[in-house]
Amino acid sequence: MSKTRQISITLPEDLIERIKAAVDRGEARSVSSYIASRLAPGVIMDALFAEWNADRGAPSPEVSAWSERELDRAFAEQAAQKGDAHNSGNSAA
Repeated sequence: MSKTRQISITLPEDLIERIKAAVDRGEARSVSSYIASRLAPGVIMDALFAEWNADRGAPSPEVSAWSERELDRAFAEQAAQKGDAHNSGNSAA
């Protein structure tokens, strides 16, 4: 088991409630384990991108701007689809 240390963080109230609900559903043992499990992949990706940039150079500002726009578009599209699914579920009653 890896070493742990307690810290304090501040999160938006709605995010805290969503995390606690996930723990209540058994998706994680605790709030801390939930957060750690979600952060670990991002930390790994950051290290991979840093290695890529060191080996091949960072993307140009134009490419970076394009990728940010595409990610924003994809996330907005995903959120809209989730909203549509949620709204259609409410109208079934």
